[in-house]
Amino acid sequence: MSSALMSGAALTPAGAQLALPGAVAPTPEGTVTSPGGKSKKKLSSGEMGQARGPVVMPKAPSEETIVGKTLQLDGAGGAIEFSRIGPDLEVAKLTLSGDRLSRSGEECRVEIAGMPLKLTRRDSGSGLRRYQLLSLPACPFTLDVLDGAILVTNDGKACEIKEADCRADPSGLWGTAEREFDPKKAEDMLGARAKVEKDVRADFRELYERNKKEKLVRSFVVKEQAGFSSWREEVCRSYAKESDFGYCALRLTEARAIALGAQLASGVKLPEGYAEAAAAEEAAAKAKGKK
Repeated sequence: MSSALMSGAALTPAGAQLALPGAVAPTPEGTVTSPGGKSKKKLSSGEMGQARGPVVMPKAPSEETIVGKTLQLDGAGGAIEFSRIGPDLEVAKLTLSGDRLSRSGEECRVEIAGMPLKLTRRDSGSGLRRYQLLSLPACPFTLDVLDGAILVTNDGKACEIKEADCRADPSGLWGTAEREFDPKKAEDMLGARAKVEKDVRADFRELYERNKKEKLVRSFVVKEQAGFSSWREEVCRSYAKESDFGYCALRLTEARAIALGAQLASGVKLPEGYAEAAAAEEAAAKAKGKK
């Protein structure tokens, strides 16, 4: 077995089932606000309300923006390629990079065998096209399709691929490789991000105005928006040439615009248990204030 590439002990995918947070639809019962801002209690899963007025949700990026391209994690790490078999999207090639299990700090790379890998379509609830890779038991993950990129989540856990003596974390943005960035397009990319940022701020203000009389929904919308910037910074801090191009931030901000558009068009769906958690937090704050 090579120190850089697993051979001989190929990882052959087999059937597996794994539920990752936010990856499996439908969502349990919760609170949904209509586009007009009025709440509807205990609507069944998937009932998002009907859009009123001229709200137009941004179009989600198509799978065609990623088919036939090589996408790299953080622009310099693992690599993934997609293909289409009829209507189905599949992983045509996958290489994971990480640290050796036996020697922490030493890099390892694993080329996954048994291609292609089947992807299962899921409802993202955010307006994006979402898929789960369940056919690789050693490292299942969820991906959202962005414009020429994918955002991968893995329940916060790195994959231990013992046959290759490798621990790899596939979570993050897989997109344009470092070598493909054109310095002449840096200014245009940064300008595009500024425009999308402006759209996001406008959509957030509109969403807030529609829900400002609903305390629970309003607080959720505010917290979600407030947490976006720090989350984006965490995801993008390791992306190649990010300070020069802002590529990762642009793609995640575009995804945020689509998510806000979905909420404007169809209403805000509160996560399961959010109301209970908010009530408990408020009660704890009041109890603390009385001491």
